[in-house]
Amino acid sequence: MKDRFWPALDAEEFERVHQHWPREGGPVFATHFATWDAAHYLFLSEVGYSAGVPSCAFYPLWPLCIRGFAFCTGGNHLISGLILANVFSLAAWWLFYRIVDKRFGGKAAMSALILLLVFPGSLFFQFVYSESLFFLLLMVLWTGLDEDRPRLILVSALLLPMTRAIGVFCVLPIAWHFLGGPCLSLRALWRKRDRSSETLGQDGVVVSPSLFPRECLRASPFLMAPLLGWAAYFLLMDAWTGNPLEGFQAQRFWGVQSIYNIIDLPKFIVAFLSPTDFHELTGSFLDRIIFAYVVLSAPLVWRLGKGLFLWLMVLTFLPALSGDLASFTRFCGVSFPVFVGLGVYFSSRPAKRLFLVCCGICGCLHLVLLWRFVNYHWAG
Repeated sequence: MKDRFWPALDAEEFERVHQHWPREGGPVFATHFATWDAAHYLFLSEVGYSAGVPSCAFYPLWPLCIRGFAFCTGGNHLISGLILANVFSLAAWWLFYRIVDKRFGGKAAMSALILLLVFPGSLFFQFVYSESLFFLLLMVLWTGLDEDRPRLILVSALLLPMTRAIGVFCVLPIAWHFLGGPCLSLRALWRKRDRSSETLGQDGVVVSPSLFPRECLRASPFLMAPLLGWAAYFLLMDAWTGNPLEGFQAQRFWGVQSIYNIIDLPKFIVAFLSPTDFHELTGSFLDRIIFAYVVLSAPLVWRLGKGLFLWLMVLTFLPALSGDLASFTRFCGVSFPVFVGLGVYFSSRPAKRLFLVCCGICGCLHLVLLWRFVNYHWAG
């Protein structure tokens, strides 16, 4: 059955997916704004988690936010999700611009923000997907690390693993910041050092090697926060479904993501070289082009800092490897180092035409995927 106001919707796909919205009856006009994963999040916000349901593969913080805010929208969960997605996205974009402006200048910040907005995978920031919340928490964490604000670090690091699975790996950039990177001001803030044993450390910062074990101890709350958030996720799943691993087991309904894929590099190479469609869940030619786009940006990010490059590895290469590039275009939308690296590159060189070409291509792909998404054709 086709919507007479918007006849391009694929009604057959609507009936074929694991979950659709509305849950009863055929598609309606509002269905265009709740396709694919959005229907799962709306199901979880309206009904909740239960054993054996495919929607259990999705993490709980985003549907809990939708449910909580639905009180302000008269119980309409779709409107609640759309409002929150756009508010969270605006806040995240503002923080993103603010940090890049502070670190690399206003021109780089504007270029990076434009590249982020026109990127094809960024279309999900406006819909009932977890990208908006996840990216906002990333920007809060990045702000906390950049400005030495412990509370922001703790709260965002705790909530990220409850939003998406990759969130728990934020422990790696946090560990680099406190124990391996040049940003040592928080350590100095949280301890009284023995001046007699201080030496000149990296980047000219005075450090005390004899107190490094104590610094590890003081860094432990920040390192534990993502693990505690992940533990909270398992406890919630156990309380709701009777099985703490229900979310992992629900992945069988898609058969794509697996942590074991990360160490199976030959499988990834074969998958990368074997596109089958322009853009589908698996075998997407577009996902492979976007991966190449990211690889080209990697040297630019490396030159900006090892900590930023570690973020790139966590947010881009881990999802690419674990799912053999499935949904990679969408996942890459939150990989802020890509846009920072390209933004700094374009702002420091007379490459205006190349920048406009890049924005034009990405913008056109963004519109193509937007049309596909609202009509129940695969978009990411």
